[in-house]
Amino acid sequence: ISFSVFVNLHRCKLSTTRIMSFYRGGRGGPRGPRPGPGIRQPGGYGPPPLPPDMIYKSFDPLESKHLFQRVAPEKDDNELSQAIISKIGELTPPPEDLAKLQEQVTKFTSIVDTMVVTPEPEIDIEEMRVVGSFKKGTILAGHKTADIVLIIKHLPTLEDLGTIMNTVKDKMNALQADKGKKATATSHESGFLYTHNGYSLNILVTTLPSNTKETIDPEKHVKLENLKNSLAAIRHARWFEENAYQSSIRILVRLLKDFKNRIPFFKNVSPWTIDLLAHHSAVANTSGTSLNVPQVFRRCLQLLAAGILLPGSASICDPVEPGFVKAHSFMSYEHQDELACGAQTLLRALSHGGYKEILGMKGARKITFDTPVMFDGIIVTPSKLAYEKPAEPAEPMETNGS
Repeated sequence: ISFSVFVNLHRCKLSTTRIMSFYRGGRGGPRGPRPGPGIRQPGGYGPPPLPPDMIYKSFDPLESKHLFQRVAPEKDDNELSQAIISKIGELTPPPEDLAKLQEQVTKFTSIVDTMVVTPEPEIDIEEMRVVGSFKKGTILAGHKTADIVLIIKHLPTLEDLGTIMNTVKDKMNALQADKGKKATATSHESGFLYTHNGYSLNILVTTLPSNTKETIDPEKHVKLENLKNSLAAIRHARWFEENAYQSSIRILVRLLKDFKNRIPFFKNVSPWTIDLLAHHSAVANTSGTSLNVPQVFRRCLQLLAAGILLPGSASICDPVEPGFVKAHSFMSYEHQDELACGAQTLLRALSHGGYKEILGMKGARKITFDTPVMFDGIIVTPSKLAYEKPAEPAEPMETNGS
Protein backbone atom coordinates (compact mmCIF):
# COMPACT_ATOMS: atom_id res chain seq x y z
CA ILE A 1 0.00 0.00 0.00
CA SER A 2 1.46 3.36 -0.95
CA PHE A 3 1.82 6.14 1.57
CA SER A 4 -0.45 8.51 -0.39
CA VAL A 5 -3.19 5.88 -0.42
CA PHE A 6 -2.71 5.27 3.28
CA VAL A 7 -3.09 8.88 4.32
CA ASN A 8 -6.20 9.24 2.18
CA LEU A 9 -7.72 6.23 3.86
CA HIS A 10 -6.62 7.70 7.15
CA ARG A 11 -8.64 10.82 6.43
CA CYS A 12 -11.72 8.94 5.21
CA LYS A 13 -13.15 8.13 8.64
CA LEU A 14 -11.98 4.54 9.01
CA SER A 15 -13.80 2.77 11.79
CA THR A 16 -10.49 2.02 13.47
CA THR A 17 -9.67 5.71 13.65
CA ARG A 18 -12.40 6.87 15.98
CA ILE A 19 -11.25 10.43 16.15
CA MET A 20 -12.09 11.02 12.51
CA SER A 21 -15.73 10.19 13.13
CA PHE A 22 -15.62 12.25 16.31
CA TYR A 23 -14.34 15.48 14.78
CA ARG A 24 -14.52 15.05 11.02
CA GLY A 25 -17.83 13.26 10.59
CA GLY A 26 -20.34 13.22 7.78
CA ARG A 27 -22.66 15.88 6.55
CA GLY A 28 -24.28 17.98 9.21
CA GLY A 29 -21.26 18.10 11.50
CA PRO A 30 -19.29 15.71 13.67
CA ARG A 31 -20.94 13.02 15.70
CA GLY A 32 -20.58 12.93 19.45
CA PRO A 33 -19.84 16.01 21.56
CA ARG A 34 -19.76 19.09 19.42
CA PRO A 35 -16.74 21.42 19.64
CA GLY A 36 -17.66 24.48 21.64
CA PRO A 37 -16.29 27.98 21.32
CA GLY A 38 -13.08 26.93 23.09
CA ILE A 39 -11.79 26.63 26.62
CA ARG A 40 -8.92 28.22 28.43
CA GLN A 41 -5.59 26.46 27.98
CA PRO A 42 -2.03 27.45 28.96
CA GLY A 43 -1.15 30.48 26.87
CA GLY A 44 -4.58 31.22 25.42
CA TYR A 45 -7.84 29.79 24.14
CA GLY A 46 -7.99 26.67 22.04
CA PRO A 47 -10.33 23.88 20.98
CA PRO A 48 -11.76 21.69 23.76
CA PRO A 49 -9.58 18.69 24.70
CA LEU A 50 -10.39 15.12 23.70
CA PRO A 51 -11.12 12.21 26.02
CA PRO A 52 -7.95 10.17 26.69
CA ASP A 53 -9.18 7.18 24.67
CA MET A 54 -9.63 9.38 21.59
CA ILE A 55 -5.91 10.19 21.29
CA TYR A 56 -3.96 8.38 18.55
CA LYS A 57 -0.45 8.42 17.16
CA SER A 58 -0.35 9.52 13.55
CA PHE A 59 1.24 7.31 10.90
CA ASP A 60 5.00 7.80 10.46
CA PRO A 61 6.60 6.09 7.43
CA LEU A 62 10.07 6.22 9.01
CA GLU A 63 8.88 4.31 12.08
CA SER A 64 6.91 1.81 9.96
CA LYS A 65 9.54 0.75 7.42
CA HIS A 66 9.57 -2.78 8.81
CA LEU A 67 5.85 -3.13 8.05
CA PHE A 68 5.98 -2.12 4.38
CA GLN A 69 8.25 -3.94 1.96
CA ARG A 70 9.63 -1.68 -0.77
CA VAL A 71 8.55 -2.56 -4.32
CA ALA A 72 10.94 -0.10 -5.96
CA PRO A 73 14.34 1.37 -5.06
CA GLU A 74 14.44 4.69 -3.26
CA LYS A 75 14.55 7.73 -5.52
CA ASP A 76 17.76 9.64 -6.09
CA ASP A 77 17.40 12.88 -4.11
CA ASN A 78 20.38 14.64 -5.68
CA GLU A 79 18.24 17.05 -7.74
CA LEU A 80 15.99 17.80 -4.76
CA SER A 81 19.05 18.37 -2.58
CA GLN A 82 20.55 20.83 -5.07
CA ALA A 83 17.20 22.65 -5.37
CA ILE A 84 16.94 23.00 -1.58
CA ILE A 85 20.51 24.33 -1.37
CA SER A 86 19.70 26.87 -4.07
CA LYS A 87 16.47 27.92 -2.33
CA ILE A 88 18.18 28.26 1.05
CA GLY A 89 20.71 30.54 -0.62
CA GLU A 90 17.83 32.80 -1.64
CA LEU A 91 16.23 32.68 1.82
CA THR A 92 19.40 33.37 3.83
CA PRO A 93 20.14 37.07 4.50
CA PRO A 94 23.44 38.40 3.09
CA PRO A 95 26.26 38.67 5.67
CA GLU A 96 26.25 42.48 5.53
CA ASP A 97 22.58 42.60 6.61
CA LEU A 98 23.27 40.27 9.54
CA ALA A 99 26.32 42.33 10.53
CA LYS A 100 24.40 45.61 10.52
CA LEU A 101 21.56 44.08 12.51
CA GLN A 102 24.04 42.65 15.01
CA GLU A 103 25.56 46.12 15.29
CA GLN A 104 22.20 47.53 16.39
CA VAL A 105 21.74 44.69 18.88
CA THR A 106 25.21 45.33 20.34
CA LYS A 107 24.46 49.05 20.80
CA PHE A 108 21.18 48.26 22.53
CA THR A 109 22.94 45.73 24.78
CA SER A 110 25.50 48.32 25.87
CA ILE A 111 22.70 50.77 26.70
CA VAL A 112 20.83 48.20 28.79
CA ASP A 113 24.02 47.17 30.61
CA THR A 114 24.61 50.80 31.56
CA MET A 115 20.99 51.24 32.70
CA VAL A 116 21.25 48.13 34.89
CA VAL A 117 24.37 49.45 36.65
CA THR A 118 23.12 53.05 36.77
CA PRO A 119 19.30 52.84 36.81
CA GLU A 120 17.28 55.55 35.11
CA PRO A 121 14.43 57.16 37.07
CA GLU A 122 11.32 54.92 36.95
CA ILE A 123 13.13 52.33 34.79
CA ASP A 124 14.35 49.38 36.87
CA ILE A 125 15.68 46.86 34.34
CA GLU A 126 16.42 43.29 35.41
CA GLU A 127 17.95 41.98 32.16
CA MET A 128 17.47 41.61 28.40
CA ARG A 129 17.42 38.57 26.10
CA VAL A 130 17.72 38.37 22.33
CA VAL A 131 14.99 36.04 21.02
CA GLY A 132 13.19 35.14 17.80
CA SER A 133 14.56 34.13 14.43
CA PHE A 134 17.65 36.35 14.67
CA LYS A 135 18.76 34.57 17.84
CA LYS A 136 17.88 31.12 16.45
CA GLY A 137 19.68 31.67 13.16
CA THR A 138 16.54 31.14 11.07
CA ILE A 139 15.85 34.71 9.96
CA LEU A 140 14.78 35.11 6.34
CA ALA A 141 16.31 37.40 3.74
CA GLY A 142 14.62 40.80 3.71
CA HIS A 143 13.55 40.55 7.35
CA LYS A 144 15.81 43.15 8.96
CA THR A 145 14.39 42.96 12.47
CA ALA A 146 15.81 41.48 15.67
CA ASP A 147 13.50 40.67 18.60
CA ILE A 148 14.65 41.53 22.12
CA VAL A 149 12.84 40.91 25.40
CA LEU A 150 13.44 43.56 28.07
CA ILE A 151 12.61 42.39 31.60
CA ILE A 152 11.86 45.05 34.22
CA LYS A 153 11.43 44.43 37.93
CA HIS A 154 7.88 45.71 38.32
CA LEU A 155 4.66 45.33 36.35
CA PRO A 156 5.14 47.53 33.28
CA THR A 157 2.51 50.16 32.68
CA LEU A 158 1.60 51.73 29.38
CA GLU A 159 3.30 54.90 30.64
CA ASP A 160 6.47 52.86 31.28
CA LEU A 161 6.50 51.76 27.64
CA GLY A 162 6.54 55.37 26.49
CA THR A 163 9.29 56.30 28.95
CA ILE A 164 11.49 53.35 27.97
CA MET A 165 10.89 53.94 24.26
CA ASN A 166 11.89 57.59 24.39
CA THR A 167 14.94 56.89 26.58
CA VAL A 168 16.17 54.08 24.34
CA LYS A 169 15.59 56.12 21.19
CA ASP A 170 17.66 59.04 22.50
CA LYS A 171 20.50 56.80 23.67
CA MET A 172 20.51 54.72 20.46
CA ASN A 173 20.56 57.86 18.31
CA ALA A 174 23.56 59.14 20.26
CA LEU A 175 25.49 55.95 19.42
CA GLN A 176 24.74 55.92 15.69
CA ALA A 177 27.67 56.71 13.43
CA ASP A 178 25.46 58.24 10.73
CA LYS A 179 23.43 60.61 12.88
CA GLY A 180 22.01 62.23 9.77
CA LYS A 181 19.85 59.15 9.16
CA LYS A 182 16.41 59.54 10.66
CA ALA A 183 15.48 57.02 13.36
CA THR A 184 11.93 56.20 14.38
CA ALA A 185 10.36 54.54 17.41
CA THR A 186 6.79 53.26 17.25
CA SER A 187 4.96 51.75 20.20
CA HIS A 188 2.79 48.63 20.07
CA GLU A 189 0.86 46.65 22.68
CA SER A 190 3.91 44.58 23.78
CA GLY A 191 6.62 47.23 23.56
CA PHE A 192 8.01 49.29 20.71
CA LEU A 193 9.87 49.11 17.40
CA TYR A 194 13.06 51.12 16.95
CA THR A 195 14.21 51.55 13.33
CA HIS A 196 17.39 53.16 12.00
CA ASN A 197 18.60 53.09 8.41
CA GLY A 198 16.24 50.22 7.53
CA TYR A 199 17.24 47.94 10.43
CA SER A 200 14.86 47.45 13.35
CA LEU A 201 14.84 46.27 16.94
CA ASN A 202 11.51 44.94 18.15
CA ILE A 203 11.62 45.49 21.92
CA LEU A 204 9.18 43.36 23.93
CA VAL A 205 8.76 44.64 27.49
CA THR A 206 7.82 42.16 30.21
CA THR A 207 8.41 41.54 33.91
CA LEU A 208 9.64 38.84 36.27
CA PRO A 209 7.50 35.67 36.18
CA SER A 210 6.48 36.11 39.82
CA ASN A 211 4.94 39.52 39.04
CA THR A 212 2.46 38.02 36.57
CA LYS A 213 0.50 36.67 39.55
CA GLU A 214 -0.26 40.18 40.76
CA THR A 215 -3.48 41.99 39.95
CA ILE A 216 -3.22 43.65 36.56
CA ASP A 217 -5.28 46.65 35.54
CA PRO A 218 -5.88 46.31 31.75
CA GLU A 219 -6.36 50.08 31.50
CA LYS A 220 -3.01 50.78 33.17
CA HIS A 221 -0.66 47.82 32.66
CA VAL A 222 0.61 45.87 29.69
CA LYS A 223 -1.79 42.97 29.06
CA LEU A 224 -1.04 39.76 30.94
CA GLU A 225 -1.16 37.74 27.71
CA ASN A 226 1.54 39.94 26.16
CA LEU A 227 3.73 39.65 29.27
CA LYS A 228 3.48 35.85 29.19
CA ASN A 229 4.10 35.66 25.44
CA SER A 230 7.31 37.66 25.84
CA LEU A 231 8.48 35.36 28.65
CA ALA A 232 7.61 32.35 26.46
CA ALA A 233 9.77 33.80 23.67
CA ILE A 234 12.76 33.56 26.03
CA ARG A 235 12.01 29.89 26.76
CA HIS A 236 11.57 29.16 23.05
CA ALA A 237 14.92 30.74 22.13
CA ARG A 238 16.74 28.92 24.94
CA TRP A 239 15.24 25.53 24.04
CA PHE A 240 16.00 25.96 20.35
CA GLU A 241 19.59 26.95 21.04
CA GLU A 242 20.11 23.90 23.25
CA ASN A 243 18.32 21.31 21.07
CA ALA A 244 18.33 22.42 17.42
CA TYR A 245 21.98 21.63 16.87
CA GLN A 246 21.57 20.02 13.43
CA SER A 247 21.84 22.26 10.38
CA SER A 248 18.97 20.36 8.72
CA ILE A 249 16.61 21.74 11.39
CA ARG A 250 17.42 25.35 10.58
CA ILE A 251 17.19 24.63 6.86
CA LEU A 252 13.71 23.13 7.28
CA VAL A 253 12.60 26.02 9.49
CA ARG A 254 13.53 28.49 6.75
CA LEU A 255 11.72 26.43 4.12
CA LEU A 256 8.56 26.23 6.25
CA LYS A 257 8.68 29.95 7.00
CA ASP A 258 8.85 30.53 3.25
CA PHE A 259 5.80 28.24 2.94
CA LYS A 260 4.07 30.44 5.51
CA ASN A 261 4.67 33.47 3.28
CA ARG A 262 3.66 31.77 -0.01
CA ILE A 263 1.18 28.98 0.69
CA PRO A 264 -2.24 29.93 2.10
CA PHE A 265 -2.81 26.95 4.39
CA PHE A 266 0.55 27.50 6.14
CA LYS A 267 -0.20 31.07 7.19
CA ASN A 268 -1.90 29.96 10.43
CA VAL A 269 1.05 27.87 11.63
CA SER A 270 2.95 29.74 14.35
CA PRO A 271 6.76 30.16 14.20
CA TRP A 272 7.09 28.09 17.39
CA THR A 273 5.06 25.25 15.88
CA ILE A 274 7.34 25.41 12.83
CA ASP A 275 10.41 25.11 15.10
CA LEU A 276 8.99 22.07 16.89
CA LEU A 277 7.84 20.41 13.66
CA ALA A 278 11.27 20.88 12.06
CA HIS A 279 13.04 19.45 15.12
CA HIS A 280 10.65 16.48 15.30
CA SER A 281 11.05 15.73 11.59
CA ALA A 282 14.85 15.76 11.82
CA VAL A 283 15.62 13.91 15.04
CA ALA A 284 12.55 12.18 16.48
CA ASN A 285 12.85 8.52 15.50
CA THR A 286 13.33 5.43 17.65
CA SER A 287 15.88 3.86 15.30
CA GLY A 288 18.31 6.75 15.65
CA THR A 289 18.52 7.05 11.87
CA SER A 290 20.42 10.11 10.67
CA LEU A 291 18.43 11.86 7.94
CA ASN A 292 19.77 14.12 5.23
CA VAL A 293 18.04 17.37 4.26
CA PRO A 294 15.81 15.95 1.46
CA GLN A 295 14.70 13.11 3.78
CA VAL A 296 13.88 15.56 6.57
CA PHE A 297 11.91 17.74 4.13
CA ARG A 298 9.96 14.77 2.76
CA ARG A 299 9.29 13.36 6.24
CA CYS A 300 7.88 16.70 7.38
CA LEU A 301 5.31 16.64 4.57
CA GLN A 302 4.54 12.98 5.30
CA LEU A 303 3.88 13.71 8.97
CA LEU A 304 1.62 16.66 8.16
CA ALA A 305 -0.23 14.65 5.51
CA ALA A 306 -0.77 11.77 7.95
CA GLY A 307 -2.37 14.12 10.47
CA ILE A 308 0.26 14.83 13.11
CA LEU A 309 -1.40 18.23 13.61
CA LEU A 310 -5.00 17.06 13.40
CA PRO A 311 -7.48 16.88 16.30
CA GLY A 312 -6.87 13.77 18.36
CA SER A 313 -3.28 13.28 17.27
CA ALA A 314 -0.74 12.72 20.01
CA SER A 315 1.11 15.41 18.05
CA ILE A 316 4.25 17.11 19.35
CA CYS A 317 4.35 18.08 23.00
CA ASP A 318 5.44 21.64 23.74
CA PRO A 319 8.70 21.12 25.68
CA VAL A 320 8.67 24.46 27.48
CA GLU A 321 5.11 24.43 28.83
CA PRO A 322 4.00 22.53 31.94
CA GLY A 323 1.68 19.60 31.37
CA PHE A 324 0.81 18.06 28.03
CA VAL A 325 0.33 21.03 25.69
CA LYS A 326 0.26 20.15 21.99
CA ALA A 327 2.16 22.22 19.47
CA HIS A 328 -1.05 22.91 17.52
CA SER A 329 -3.38 23.45 20.48
CA PHE A 330 -4.38 26.92 19.33
CA MET A 331 -5.14 26.19 15.70
CA SER A 332 -8.82 25.94 14.81
CA TYR A 333 -10.23 22.70 13.42
CA GLU A 334 -10.60 24.34 10.01
CA HIS A 335 -6.94 25.36 9.95
CA GLN A 336 -5.79 21.93 11.09
CA ASP A 337 -7.77 20.27 8.30
CA GLU A 338 -6.49 22.78 5.70
CA LEU A 339 -2.90 22.06 6.74
CA ALA A 340 -3.25 18.26 6.48
CA CYS A 341 -5.18 18.53 3.22
CA GLY A 342 -2.64 20.88 1.63
CA ALA A 343 0.31 18.80 2.82
CA GLN A 344 -1.18 15.73 1.10
CA THR A 345 -1.31 17.65 -2.18
CA LEU A 346 2.30 18.82 -1.75
CA LEU A 347 3.41 15.29 -0.94
CA ARG A 348 1.80 13.86 -4.08
CA ALA A 349 3.37 16.63 -6.16
CA LEU A 350 6.76 15.88 -4.61
CA SER A 351 6.36 12.17 -5.39
CA HIS A 352 5.96 13.05 -9.08
CA GLY A 353 8.85 15.49 -9.39
CA GLY A 354 7.10 18.74 -8.50
CA TYR A 355 9.81 19.93 -6.09
CA LYS A 356 10.51 23.14 -8.06
CA GLU A 357 6.88 24.21 -7.79
CA ILE A 358 6.77 23.32 -4.09
CA LEU A 359 9.95 25.25 -3.29
CA GLY A 360 8.85 28.20 -5.38
CA MET A 361 11.96 28.14 -7.57
CA LYS A 362 12.46 30.90 -10.10
CA GLY A 363 10.76 30.08 -13.40
CA ALA A 364 8.61 27.32 -11.88
CA ARG A 365 4.83 27.57 -12.20
CA LYS A 366 2.78 28.34 -9.12
CA ILE A 367 1.31 25.26 -7.51
CA THR A 368 -2.46 25.33 -7.04
CA PHE A 369 -4.69 23.68 -4.46
CA ASP A 370 -8.07 23.98 -6.16
CA THR A 371 -7.48 22.49 -9.62
CA PRO A 372 -5.61 19.36 -10.84
CA VAL A 373 -2.02 19.88 -11.99
CA MET A 374 0.12 17.59 -14.16
CA PHE A 375 3.62 16.61 -13.02
CA ASP A 376 5.78 14.42 -15.26
CA GLY A 377 2.70 13.14 -17.10
CA ILE A 378 0.81 12.39 -13.87
CA ILE A 379 -2.26 14.41 -12.90
CA VAL A 380 -2.21 15.39 -9.24
CA THR A 381 -5.67 16.17 -7.90
CA PRO A 382 -5.74 18.34 -4.76
CA SER A 383 -7.20 16.76 -1.64
CA LYS A 384 -10.60 17.95 -0.51
CA LEU A 385 -11.31 19.32 2.94
CA ALA A 386 -12.98 16.82 5.25
CA TYR A 387 -13.97 18.95 8.23
CA GLU A 388 -17.45 20.44 8.18
CA LYS A 389 -18.30 23.03 10.74
CA PRO A 390 -21.35 21.91 12.75
CA ALA A 391 -24.52 23.83 12.13
CA GLU A 392 -25.67 26.18 14.85
CA PRO A 393 -28.58 24.69 16.82
CA ALA A 394 -31.91 26.18 15.83
CA GLU A 395 -33.51 28.47 18.40
CA PRO A 396 -36.66 27.01 19.93
CA MET A 397 -39.86 28.50 18.58
CA GLU A 398 -41.84 30.66 20.95
CA THR A 399 -45.31 29.42 21.77
CA ASN A 400 -48.06 31.25 23.58
CA GLY A 401 -49.82 29.58 26.43
CA SER A 402 -53.24 29.47 24.73
